[in-house]
Amino acid sequence: MKNPLYTLKSGSMIENYQINRVLGVGGFGITYQAQDLNLNMAVAIKEYFPHGLAVREADGQTVGAKSKKDEHIYEYGLQRYLDEARTLAQFKNQSIVRVSRYIEKHGSAYIIMDYEEGVPLSRYLMRCKKLTEVEIKNVFRPILRGLTHVHDKDFLHRDVKPSNIYLRKKGLPVLLDFGAARQALNQHGRSITNLGTHGYAPIEQFTTHERQGPWSDIYGVGATIYHCMAGAAPITALDRVSALHDGRNDPMQAARQLGKKTYSKELLDAVDWMLGVRTKDRPQDINEIVNVFSLTSNEHKTILTETDVDWDAELIAQAERHLANYLGPLAQTLVKQSMSKSTSIEDLYRILSQHIDMPTERDLFLRSVQASSSLTSKIKKGKALRNQDIADQKTVATTRITDNMVKVLEEQLASQIGPLASMLVKQAVNNGSNIESIIDILCLELPTEEQKEQFRKQCVF
Repeated sequence: MKNPLYTLKSGSMIENYQINRVLGVGGFGITYQAQDLNLNMAVAIKEYFPHGLAVREADGQTVGAKSKKDEHIYEYGLQRYLDEARTLAQFKNQSIVRVSRYIEKHGSAYIIMDYEEGVPLSRYLMRCKKLTEVEIKNVFRPILRGLTHVHDKDFLHRDVKPSNIYLRKKGLPVLLDFGAARQALNQHGRSITNLGTHGYAPIEQFTTHERQGPWSDIYGVGATIYHCMAGAAPITALDRVSALHDGRNDPMQAARQLGKKTYSKELLDAVDWMLGVRTKDRPQDINEIVNVFSLTSNEHKTILTETDVDWDAELIAQAERHLANYLGPLAQTLVKQSMSKSTSIEDLYRILSQHIDMPTERDLFLRSVQASSSLTSKIKKGKALRNQDIADQKTVATTRITDNMVKVLEEQLASQIGPLASMLVKQAVNNGSNIESIIDILCLELPTEEQKEQFRKQCVF
């Protein structure tokens, strides 16, 4: 991304945080990826920089009002920004971006947040256009639960849209970029950006006549789901209200019409309800609709494939876990969809890797999943050998596995095969019944008898 002149330069310092690059520029602020030099970890920092109101001074850091007449409104927005940071810091929910602290400095304010690797839902939709019903439920069920947590504290998001839903590489989707401070600034008398994002914002965000509440965020969620079904955002609330005011039909095609051949009636009816033009025509509370987003027993079942491959359930589960590191909650659905196109487990891995954008990450996925597959096969052979041996024994010696034993196993195996040792040891510990069987499993990873003998000698407990 190009670095506009008004953004902080790479290497700039905000206390112990070093700016690395710009992640995004919005109407109300600039988001950076930075490094916490004390903890040696990546963070995201959002800087208060309202477009049209703020300028950066010649020193490259100090921010202030664009003109004398803008000073009052700039300061008002800054205080609301800090209020929002204090509120966000109270939220402890996996689907709400975690705020660790805020800093008031250089005439601006900086919100320090967890940095998450992943992709915005908006970018994912640019590639795949639409989501299946299972994907919609996997993405929006945790988002709705997160919003419930927000609403319980009498707070609103006010800007739910695809670009503010982030699909983590690891973990649940997360809701970003609350619009409450921007809303307060607009209502105070200076429009920084539109009160809401057209297509996703309800009518009450464009007028002072209607009170905002949880139903306002519900509209944004409904509009975002509609986009996931239709491949594009719904018609703006302003155009819908204008048409209805003139006695014309609602220009937005109902979800139950556009998706009747693809989605369940229950889900389509819920989306139409969420997109009610008038506030009273929508659910007033998320609890009224959240159950619609629970997976049914059929959706939990494994999909039968057209290729009639005898799939190993353990290998499929491993593929889902590895893919979730890159694509989050969409991994399960992609695996099941790809199974119908695959003729072998290796073919499945290849097809799944094509959903990962970065070549280096794609290669890492293939290496990891193939290593797990190889280990699983060897573990099963090891178990068979152990079971045969145990059948001839009257007693089996058992030894409690300690952390120190695991550490020794990892160190000794790493000296022979490198960085995969830690993962292989953890899986062997989960599958072995005692220290002897764990060592047997790990020896299957070593190619020569000499290496196996050396490993056994180093792992005497």
